[in-house]
This record gives sequence, structure tokens and C-alpha cells, in this order.
Amino acid sequence: MNIKRNCIFLLDKEKDKPDAKLRYRIRWGTNIVAFNIGYRVDIDRWNTDSQRCKNNTTHGKKKVHSSVINREIQRFEDISEEVFYFFEQQNAIPSPEEFRKEMNTRLGRVVEKEKNFFDCYNEFIITEGKDKSWTEATYKKHRTIKKHLQNFAPNLEFADLTEKGLGMFVDYLLSLSNGEGNTTMKNSTIKKDINIMKWFLRWATRNNYNQELSYITFKPKLKTIPKKVIFLDWEELMQIYNTPIPESKSYLQRVKDKFLFCCFTSLRYSDMENLKWTNIYDEYIEITSIKTNDPLKIELNDYSKEILNKYEKCNEKVFPAISNQKMNDYLKELCSLCGLDSPVTITYYKGSERIDETIPKYQLITTHAGRRTFICNALMLGISPNIVMKWTGHSDYNAMKPYIEIADKAKKKAMSLFNK
Repeated sequence: MNIKRNCIFLLDKEKDKPDAKLRYRIRWGTNIVAFNIGYRVDIDRWNTDSQRCKNNTTHGKKKVHSSVINREIQRFEDISEEVFYFFEQQNAIPSPEEFRKEMNTRLGRVVEKEKNFFDCYNEFIITEGKDKSWTEATYKKHRTIKKHLQNFAPNLEFADLTEKGLGMFVDYLLSLSNGEGNTTMKNSTIKKDINIMKWFLRWATRNNYNQELSYITFKPKLKTIPKKVIFLDWEELMQIYNTPIPESKSYLQRVKDKFLFCCFTSLRYSDMENLKWTNIYDEYIEITSIKTNDPLKIELNDYSKEILNKYEKCNEKVFPAISNQKMNDYLKELCSLCGLDSPVTITYYKGSERIDETIPKYQLITTHAGRRTFICNALMLGISPNIVMKWTGHSDYNAMKPYIEIADKAKKKAMSLFNK
């Protein structure tokens, strides 16, 4: 979220006075707040364009040097940006009262109250998000967890998160239901949410906000089944590659190109969206992954080269932009058009209830299926896992294990063709 604002320093002129109070006015939407900077400025020694006192001048009866006033002006500017960033990361537009309170706290004009649990969570989101260059998806995950915790216990304290307290939070998540009374959260999702919350609790412990350590050994007693890896085998991949896009659905052509490019390069959606022509060389791509900051060099093959040749180098980025959510919607439409409708059974638990859901494959295809498709097909083609990991950026062999198991099963099935 980006809050559009207008910030300006103004002189409150008074009749027959050569100097004036310096004021900082901040406007966003229909909201306005103003702060007295605490200095008087000689009107003829003020530069309106630069919003600063003219260099080497003195101001007011106390003859305050311009450098002192300009430093204070810069401090107000910096802190106001921090405050806007604070609210942006909470996905919230502040009221004038909320903005003024946060600004005055950071200026040191009011005594900051002791941080409560959710104040600490806000600090965690802002500082860690900035330091670790979180993606919007990571911000969204933590905002969701924080909202669940607020609904669970509005006055929650760290001391409440004992083994019993954590168990009660899990029970709360299991109780969430839609308008028809159906449980909304899968057990696997709840386990992920607990791990995300532990990320915050570890940070809070390191920063001396939290002394309750039950979370370290806490594990929800929930039945789960390993998530099925959804990917396209080579035949399905070629099905998409060879299916023409009708003119009435021309918008799917770019979606097809972008998805196939991920399938033939192993790029994540975020890296594909950010791909620039300066990353492209004759025989390879060279990028720094957005998610992991790892430098990657990925050789181009005939398919990826063919897709690149469709696009002109008149723009900085290779592919036209599209949101991940919209891309996922269009991908399901594309894969349905290409006939990828074989039934797939997904098994999961909600509480103690086991659910087997059979749906057409195209409904399960997302942008990340492109990366999985590359890995699985590369392994099934006999390419060494160590080489595949150099392309994908996986540093942990365990992360490749599910894909290797899929490739092994496919090889075993292929070998059975030699049997009588």
C-alpha cells in the first residue's frame, strides 16, 4: 500500500514582523495535520523552493543558525516518512489523530507507553520487513496472523502463550467457519500459521519483549498429509505449448508465454515478472532472485529463446506486467482451454475430518506450477539434481527430495514398459 501525501513547510507570517513561525503541514486524502517546528525564521532568509533556510544565515531574536533549523526540518521530514511507512505496512490509512500521536511519539514529544503484544508485532513487521526486503506476500501472511491473534484475544500478552494458550489458539483457528457453518481452515494451513507466528516470537525473544518460551517445543496435534506436488509432465507441457489461442481469447497468449517461460527456465513468478532485458544474454539469463537474493545463472534452451524472440526490447522489462492473482485466474482458463482436465484427488484434514476432493487438474494450476514443472521434467530427463539445484537456487537437498521422489516413480513406471 502506498499513501499519497503532500508535505510542505510553511511560514506563519504576522503583520509587521520580519520573522515567522515555521510550520510543517501534511496532507493525505482529505486529512490534514500540522506541526510547529519550534523555530522562527526570518522571512527574507527562507528559500521556498528548497524548503530550507538559506545557507549561513541566522534567524529570530536568538539568532539561531540556519544549519540548526535545517537539521530539524530534515528530522521532521524523515520521521513523517517513517510514520507513513508504519501505517502502509499495516495496510491502513491513519486518521489525523492516529498520525499526530505516532508522529509526536517518534519526535519524543510524548512519553512512549510500554509496548503491548500487538505493538511489538507491528514493530516486527516494519523492521524485519524492511531489513529482509519482504515480498508483499510475506507482509500479507503476517498481517493475517496478527488479525487472527487480535480476534482470538484482543488483550493478548506474551505470557498468555503457554502450551495451554497456544493450544487454545489452535482450537480457535479450527473453529473458524464460513456463513454456512463449514470449517474454513485446513490443518496444514493452521500448522503453517503457527510456524509463521513462531517467526515473530523468536524475534520478540531476541529483542527481550518475550520471556515465555513454550512456543519452542509446541507442535499442534493435527493430522496432515504431505501436500501433493502439482506439475505438468512433458506431454501436458507440450499440450499447452501446441494449443493455439483463439483470437477471442488473445489475452491468454501472454499468460501462456509467461507460464511456459517459467516451465522452461525454473523462474519463480516474481523473478519472471521482474526480468529485464539487461538480464538476458545470448545463451543464458543472469538474475538475483527476489525471494532469496541468490545470484542465478540459467542457460537458455530452444523453447525459452523462442518465447523471448516474441517480445521487443523497447521496454525495460521483458514481459508485460500482470498481478499474481490475475495470472492464476487466467492460468486456470488457459489450462482448461488446453484440455488439462484429468481428475486429481486432493486429500486433506480439517480437524479430525479427512476430506478427499477430486477436481480437474486445470483448477490446481498456479504460477508456481511452472517452476515445479521445470524441476520434475529436468529430473525425469536424467539431469543431475546438483545441476538442477544450480538453476533453481535450492541450497538444501531436502527441498529437492519431493521432486526426486516423483522422478524416481516416473522412471520406475517407464522401466516397467520393458517387462513382458
